[in-house]
Amino acid sequence: MLVIAFWFRTGMCVAQSAAKQPQPVPRQFTLDRVLSWLPADTEVVIGASGPFPFPDLAALPAPSSGELSPAELALRAQFNLPLSLFQLNNGGLRESLKDKRVALAIEGSRHFRPPPLGGAMRYEGCAIVVMESGTEIDADAFMKSTASSARRFEKIAGLSVAAFEERKENGVWTTFVAFPRKDIVAIATDLAYLRTVLTRLNGTPGPRALPNSLPEWRYVNTRTPVWGIRHYDKSQARLDPTSPFQDTDPRAVGVTFYFEPFERKQALITYLSATEDYRSVLLDHLSMADADAAPRGEFQIHFRQPGPGALQGSVSLSPAEALYRLLFGLAAMLGHSASVIGGC
Repeated sequence: MLVIAFWFRTGMCVAQSAAKQPQPVPRQFTLDRVLSWLPADTEVVIGASGPFPFPDLAALPAPSSGELSPAELALRAQFNLPLSLFQLNNGGLRESLKDKRVALAIEGSRHFRPPPLGGAMRYEGCAIVVMESGTEIDADAFMKSTASSARRFEKIAGLSVAAFEERKENGVWTTFVAFPRKDIVAIATDLAYLRTVLTRLNGTPGPRALPNSLPEWRYVNTRTPVWGIRHYDKSQARLDPTSPFQDTDPRAVGVTFYFEPFERKQALITYLSATEDYRSVLLDHLSMADADAAPRGEFQIHFRQPGPGALQGSVSLSPAEALYRLLFGLAAMLGHSASVIGGC
């Protein structure tokens, strides 16, 4: 089940999972180093910790209303959160990565905006996939194969960047694909964001995105298959319809989550705020009815207050309907109100 805890400036209560934590995965690039590549004003980071084979979207079974296996829970959460940009064709990039071993996948994003025709939110961001040591990507072969399908090619930080356009029901998506190293691939929605990533990856220093001093980091387990953190940016409140500062919670601080599909089929969300009306804020975020047990189909959330200034809620991720509803609510809280392709 899922446990939700809230942190307040006037007091603190941390929900600790009793589940055995997975061991850190040895990898050539640490999470801190990858975060140092992202622009300093990055608002959201979503991650998938390996090792795991790069998912095959074509082999993913149709959404089911029954029980999902732990592996399928993890895979669906990965493809709908940190790997959502890989749902786009990107010149056939998924075929180049199929079955390769991933050590770490990170998506950084900022400046969330409503789309011109409805559907998925638009944003500036970049998804970075770091392969396990010894796993390489044939970037030259990919670039040659996309010579006719790419919209254009750019040169950034000495690297060739392929630009692709794909029409969806909510307009045209433009993505930029680069291979900064033989074991790293990056997909960006914005050239300026990608330029910062590539120059920092090449050694240009700068302030780190979401520094460790933020309180949100106390409540996220970055060793789990899927996790994320958002530190709300007040400077974007007027332009970002997903910002709580518009009318939901002017005292919001941030939100974190992580999934534990293998141990308990649960996820943990921590919402950070100084508001007193935390219960209605969460229900509004997840778009559920205000009740002690709020069912919508097979989705239920139960709340309890374990101490002053704290609220905990639990949600079972079985059957599958619970996962789908949770992913939808989480995506909205993270500025991604719908996946690129749609569905889970």
